[in-house]
Amino acid sequence: MILPIATASASPSVRSQSRAAHRPRASRTRIGSLIGTLLFVGLSLGSVARAADPVVASPDDFASLLSRIQQAAQRENYSGTFVHQQNNQVQSSRITHIADRSGEHEKLELLDGQVREFIRNNEDVQCFVPDRKLILAEKRAKYDSFPALLTSQPVDVQQFYRYVDAGPDRVAGRPARAIWLEATDGKRYGYRLWFDRDTFLLLKAQTIGERNAVLEQVAFTDVAIGQPIDRSRIKPSVEKTDGWRTETGSMTPVDLTSAGWSVRQPIAGFRKIMEVRRAFGGREDIGQMVFSDGLAAISVFIEASPPQNAVEGDAEKGPMHVVTRRNGKHWLTVVGDAPKDSVAQMARSVEYVAPASK
Repeated sequence: MILPIATASASPSVRSQSRAAHRPRASRTRIGSLIGTLLFVGLSLGSVARAADPVVASPDDFASLLSRIQQAAQRENYSGTFVHQQNNQVQSSRITHIADRSGEHEKLELLDGQVREFIRNNEDVQCFVPDRKLILAEKRAKYDSFPALLTSQPVDVQQFYRYVDAGPDRVAGRPARAIWLEATDGKRYGYRLWFDRDTFLLLKAQTIGERNAVLEQVAFTDVAIGQPIDRSRIKPSVEKTDGWRTETGSMTPVDLTSAGWSVRQPIAGFRKIMEVRRAFGGREDIGQMVFSDGLAAISVFIEASPPQNAVEGDAEKGPMHVVTRRNGKHWLTVVGDAPKDSVAQMARSVEYVAPASK
């Protein structure tokens, strides 16, 4: 939910570029499949200061507040630096976001490791990879990277999370308010969120595991909100791309259920929010089903045949878990920001029954 670049719902190409930007540091996963090289690295925290006398809020306040935090990420102008921390890794990024009548426009720059820039205009995302003279282009149906919050509408979130108002605090020099989202079962993680007191923009987020362990954190270290931003600040730093190669991914809505695919026992609260077919990097016909409880997401990727050197197995890094399995002649990769048992349950529940001939 709090990942700075890509989530379980992102395409393999963009996720792999975020990982490649930080070699030789550890990636989130080590699996021999197209989908199996994922995401960012970071440093896990120990303890977190809590405000006194937390107050349990009503479900109506809960859903409304989450929506306001999400809307702030979409509708406000903001620019600043944030730090992603997980395990023993730390990564800094700079984000510049403009919202106007034409929609959202954004530039995200990785400040450590290899140079990477992500330029977004609404659902169109380009990743610039200077060391390879490569531009990766794709569409993102949903953009839920920090400081965005929700993967879907928070209709049923209150059934699976207990919402606690932890009171006022301060983040990146700005007055903030802290809330805790405590999972009511062992099927999902909890979250601690700090949002700007005046604009509701998310300033800091932590993923919470067993025994209140902080698995992951993303937090602004400095941020300006609500100020005019010159459009030149969201242009790519690379002015000339003559001789560069462009790889363009496609994402097409598809009915994978009619094609014979189903998940028999999805995790309680995780509803299917998207079914698409992707093509990227020479791999065609990759099916993807995305399930979400509003905060967390689990994706099922379906490939017609195993990628070269693919190996079945499980992997994890911080809060992200990955399961790769063969299903008949198909290859499945299940990726989720959820506990290991939940992702494994989803993987075991994927079933294919060939449609009846017409």
